[in-house]
Amino acid sequence: MGQQLWVMRLMEGGTIGGKQTSSGASWGKQVISGCQSLNESPFKVHLEKLSFRKKKLDEDLQLYQIPLELKLKHSTVHVDELCPLIVPNPGVAVIHDYADWVKEASGDLLEAQIVKQWSLTWTLCEALWGHLKELDSQLDEPSEYIQILERRRAFSRWLSQTAAPQIEEEVSLTRKDNPVEAVFSYLTGKRISEACSLAQQSGDHRLALLLSQLVGSQSVRELLTMQLVDWHQLQADCFIQDERLRIFALLAGKPVWQLSEQKQINVCSQLDWKRSLAVHLWYLLPPTASISRALSMYEEAFQNTSESDRYACSPLPSYLEGSGYVGEEEQDSRRPLQDVCFHLLKLYSDRHYDLNQLLEPRSITADPLDYRLSWHLWEMLRALNYTHLSEQCEGVLQASYAGQLESEGLWEWAIFVLLHIDNSSLRERAVRELLTRHCQLLETPESWAKETFLTQKLCVPAEWIHEAKAVRAHMESNRHLEALYLFKAGHWNHCHKLIIRHLASDAIINENYDYLKGFLEDLAPPERSGLIQDWETSGLVYLDYLRVLEMVHQIQQVECSGYELEQLQTKVTSLCNRIEQIQCYNAKDRLAQSDMAKRLANLLRVVLSLQHAPDATSDSTPDLQRVPLRLLAPHIGRLPMPEDYALEELRSLTQSYLRELTLQELTVGSH
Repeated sequence: MGQQLWVMRLMEGGTIGGKQTSSGASWGKQVISGCQSLNESPFKVHLEKLSFRKKKLDEDLQLYQIPLELKLKHSTVHVDELCPLIVPNPGVAVIHDYADWVKEASGDLLEAQIVKQWSLTWTLCEALWGHLKELDSQLDEPSEYIQILERRRAFSRWLSQTAAPQIEEEVSLTRKDNPVEAVFSYLTGKRISEACSLAQQSGDHRLALLLSQLVGSQSVRELLTMQLVDWHQLQADCFIQDERLRIFALLAGKPVWQLSEQKQINVCSQLDWKRSLAVHLWYLLPPTASISRALSMYEEAFQNTSESDRYACSPLPSYLEGSGYVGEEEQDSRRPLQDVCFHLLKLYSDRHYDLNQLLEPRSITADPLDYRLSWHLWEMLRALNYTHLSEQCEGVLQASYAGQLESEGLWEWAIFVLLHIDNSSLRERAVRELLTRHCQLLETPESWAKETFLTQKLCVPAEWIHEAKAVRAHMESNRHLEALYLFKAGHWNHCHKLIIRHLASDAIINENYDYLKGFLEDLAPPERSGLIQDWETSGLVYLDYLRVLEMVHQIQQVECSGYELEQLQTKVTSLCNRIEQIQCYNAKDRLAQSDMAKRLANLLRVVLSLQHAPDATSDSTPDLQRVPLRLLAPHIGRLPMPEDYALEELRSLTQSYLRELTLQELTVGSH
């Protein structure tokens, strides 16, 4: 326990044993006096620092966006279900587009090492599965034998091109002082013509003549083998330069040659795995041997159980080459770490090869969280009808790459990745959750462009975006925008509930009638209001009230007929009976309801006075005292008003009642 606390304290940058430790940019080893060595601990601690650049340049973002645009170009969006599904178009066209792009991008981007690995990978895919000009130009369907040979030639060109930079570097260092070693470097790239020229320039004409026969028959290899045997028997090989013997062993097709002085010549010594494989393909096997056979022979060269029988290096990822990593088995997977190009070759040789290790990010890059190439490779393989990746690994691949894009600010492309999930319910949930995290209320040209991309290119329902914005508005307590986006999302019931509980009362109190009426009229069509709970007793009551106010305003502007007054009376009396149905949740709601009731009472008086005026067509002001009490009292009594409003109305009704009694008595007395 004490040692564990010590390690934690070390990582925090605290003081141990009187000496200051640091966990900053430098992760060098430190010796702390008075403490036990870490290697004596019964457990292992693996420290790994992941670097995250906070700000990406535009060029770096292109490494994310351009491959995705190419993928979209070669995909089909299916809209058979509510949530669209994106599937890759079958064929190899996307491989050529990837390869063409990465060749151009190799020299002008900052992440040069990553792009270099991508270039190697896509050009290898092009060689193994892409269209070959030699085959496309033939009128007849080529035989399987011809196809194997052309694939071998394409792969051979790939090996030569990948080895070229390293060969140039080696030759520049050795051609003057050790031209024989430079000749060998040329041979590992199958640059025989240049090897012959260099041998001639250095005066080694016999070697040049020998190299010129490399394209000959198998008999040349047999003769060279006999020569090596003679030198060994005569012990003459001890007088020959090792570099020269290495060339002879290579030309004889002998990867390892035992010398008379109990030492060996290994032609694959100090060669990376791709050049070791190339040596097997070009010099150790017949010219007609397939890629699969060369790969199998190379595997035996580094997989032999006996260490003395291993003569070639393991196919380590490019970032581990030259690091001293010996390819021990990982404890979690029990599989050695190998280069993605090697895995692709294995898949080409065996269609049922395990895809899990091929798509492991560490087979490509030192960053275990970089799923860019892994995801694009998987989609390319799907286009070639490779489908045996486990469901769990596929889910991790898609979720991880989507998360990576999301962290880079490319959340709209993260949705593009998630739309490749086969399970429709999982796909929809993942897309909706991501929209909820990133849709903003503030509309900008950038946000508009992203939303347009989602709806037009990816066929994402616009209602999902509006729903996400409604959630955002709810989080920010913006009731107006929440109601607006709930309406746009088609959530009529939820929108109505929000309006009634949080917006309607404010609109009534502040006389913001047009605002409230706009919402309610949009909800009023039967196909919408029919799905709204309590529409008849809530939203429709407010809407009818606002329409009555609008009718009164119009009547004030122009002269109205008796029919219009009768219509208005019917609506007002109906509202008097329904206004009490509005449910009040707080004091503000009760205030708004009282305000509506008071206004309806006044409107009812005005309408009835206009209808019962002595001359309804005159321009004189209506006498509110002439309203018949029998028509007014039943409706006024139903209105939900506070005590002061109710007492005022009661006083007015009482006065009207007394006036009617007085008039009746005067009328009777006169008769």
